[in-house]
Amino acid sequence: MTSNSSELGARETRQRRTHTKSRRGCRNCKLRRTKCDEGQPQCTKCLSFGVVCNYNPSHGADLEPSWQTTQSKTKQLPFSQVFFKARPENLTISLPVRVGDGPRSFTMDPGSLARLDRFQKRTVFTFGGQSALKVYQIDVIRLAVKHPFLMHIILAITATHDRYLSVTLNNSKRSLAEAYHSARGATLLVEKLSNPIIYEDRDALWASAAMLGIASMTSVEASDPAEAWPMKSFGSSDLDWLNMAVGKEAIWRATNPLRPDSIFHGMADDFRALMHRPPLRGLEEIPSDFIHLLLLDGPVPLDKNPYYTAISVLSGLWQDTCTRDSMPTYMAFLNYMGSSFRSLLLLKDPRALLIFGYWYACMQGSQWWVHNRAQLECQAICLYLEKYHASDIDIQRMLVYPKMRCGIGS
Repeated sequence: MTSNSSELGARETRQRRTHTKSRRGCRNCKLRRTKCDEGQPQCTKCLSFGVVCNYNPSHGADLEPSWQTTQSKTKQLPFSQVFFKARPENLTISLPVRVGDGPRSFTMDPGSLARLDRFQKRTVFTFGGQSALKVYQIDVIRLAVKHPFLMHIILAITATHDRYLSVTLNNSKRSLAEAYHSARGATLLVEKLSNPIIYEDRDALWASAAMLGIASMTSVEASDPAEAWPMKSFGSSDLDWLNMAVGKEAIWRATNPLRPDSIFHGMADDFRALMHRPPLRGLEEIPSDFIHLLLLDGPVPLDKNPYYTAISVLSGLWQDTCTRDSMPTYMAFLNYMGSSFRSLLLLKDPRALLIFGYWYACMQGSQWWVHNRAQLECQAICLYLEKYHASDIDIQRMLVYPKMRCGIGS
């Protein structure tokens, strides 16, 4: 990203006008209401989403997971061996499964057992790279059998993943299973955290916090940008999902997942990227358009400028592609944008919204659990700034990039 990024974005947008508007796009992109780039033999959107691209019926069913096709073409090699070059280590659990041994314990029904199986064989592969695989596929499951709050959260996030992969026209509404396990898991976790933390519970608490952070990001009730934040009318729950970053940091300090005896110790590099603030950048490393718009070269010291930390962290991201392995670095933006910046977002400050729109633009095509929110709210931010700040020439010029990335550029 350079200072003349807006001009580059505008030039790319003008070039796209000569193309037919996604009429040759694949059916998956049409179902997901995303702009297909029409790449052959597989478009980028399907590749990043993990489904088989289907320009015609012979290319696969709608939203068919690509790992299933890959498995059939590789003599039934499992997903983990194909993509991670590692043999599956699914934990074998004796039936019936009784979760916990106290008053909050419960017995897994067939539906819950099926969700747990999908968690191990599908959902777990979307949480991170190789270092996270064994932790979530084996160690976290062992903990969940002992801790009902963690098992409920696992079942909830798997049910959310099921909904996201469904082909129904409106899959924005939570299923009964998803709503029940989400509510039960959150209630039991709060109950657990209201008492002194037991040493043996620390890893289960951190695993729950990490997955609740993912679950909160997926919880987008809107299906249209006009109904999404910030276009929708003010609500007391606006940006509640961002508060999870603050809550996770508190649980991080209480549980210390980097300690040597933690099951998460092998994920130290990922956690450092997620929980340690990146170094702040000098003005020479921040695009000049933002320096001017945010008054970073004005009389107010940088450490007093509410936009500085957020744009500094963001400036280190947008030149790279967000991948499964680099996801912790991108998510660190949410932890370190600063409380003043978060307050400006709640007030729908146009400059804060623009910065947040650029972060959402970076997240386009990333993991399933961020895709819906990133696309919908990026579009909503662009529409909001166009509607209510049309006279701000600088903001309108800088909207070219996020509009192009979220699929509403003209």
